[in-house]
Amino acid sequence: MISEVLAKVYRGDTVESIHFGSVAVVDSSGKLIHWLGDPNFVTFLRSSAKPFQAIPVVESGVAEAFGFTQQEIAIISGSHNGEKKHVKAVQSILKKIGLNKSFLKCGTHVPHYYTALGITPPKKKFSPLQHNCSAKHAGMLAMCVYKNWNLKNYLRPNHPLQKLILKKISELCEYPQKKIKIGIEGCGAPTFALPLKNMAIGFSKLVTFRSKDEIASQALQVVADSMWKYPEMISGKGRLDYALATTSRGKIICKAGAEALHCGAILDNGWGLAVKIMDGSQRAIAPASIEVYRQLGILKKSHFKKLGQFVSPPIYNHNKVKVGFIKSDFRLKKAR
Repeated sequence: MISEVLAKVYRGDTVESIHFGSVAVVDSSGKLIHWLGDPNFVTFLRSSAKPFQAIPVVESGVAEAFGFTQQEIAIISGSHNGEKKHVKAVQSILKKIGLNKSFLKCGTHVPHYYTALGITPPKKKFSPLQHNCSAKHAGMLAMCVYKNWNLKNYLRPNHPLQKLILKKISELCEYPQKKIKIGIEGCGAPTFALPLKNMAIGFSKLVTFRSKDEIASQALQVVADSMWKYPEMISGKGRLDYALATTSRGKIICKAGAEALHCGAILDNGWGLAVKIMDGSQRAIAPASIEVYRQLGILKKSHFKKLGQFVSPPIYNHNKVKVGFIKSDFRLKKAR
């Protein structure tokens, strides 16, 4: 495993810690054009897989049959904040398929709305509807209702739904299905491990609609267009995905993954990319990803003010005094 410095943590003006990582950038044909560290590093897609998991919902005719809106397709592709509008959208999806929140097997957690904005959450039990993965699960349940598949074990890797998703990810990312390693997500759904380069290829296809099959190509376009039009449904306030989409004025479509993974695509040229912090530290993924987009010419320093603390996250002590910061520090390499 090869990795290189992507971010440094400063206390005062002294480097205290270093985060290593890898980057893969591919062009619209899937060719590696920029890289750092190990672009073939195999890791789990985690929630960066959600746009791919949403494709079958559109491709199979499920979205059309149940009358899903673009906002609902967008939230199925995202990891939402659990804000009121997000909960309302998930409830709408469930109502359209004739189910309720009791069918969701994602569990519960403190909604990202509180953690992202640094707000102390109320002392109460949260609903599965507020789970960041609830819309993905609602989309999976929609597939099961439409196909008359078992609703109780829809998360098992051998379920027809999960086999279909695995096949679709293999096709989009151009990586053999047999080589994809399967793990279990925090929400209980299968998650898929493959090289960073292949993740980037999948995101490139998402915005170029590149597929041998016309129906699949149309599904890619529907999902990408939904993500582009409704970035607030992909994540929400205080989240990097939303900040990048709005700051770039729709030039970037991206989807975060747990354990410090960032996958995205550039609409103007169809490039796809994947950035991974090797130690899984979330604090380093934002500055590293922003620096990749800057070096690719998509973001400029004039954008940094709007991106705020994502560019160089501050370090505070217990008195809430700023004592340091995190800064990206690397130069992408060009592939020959």
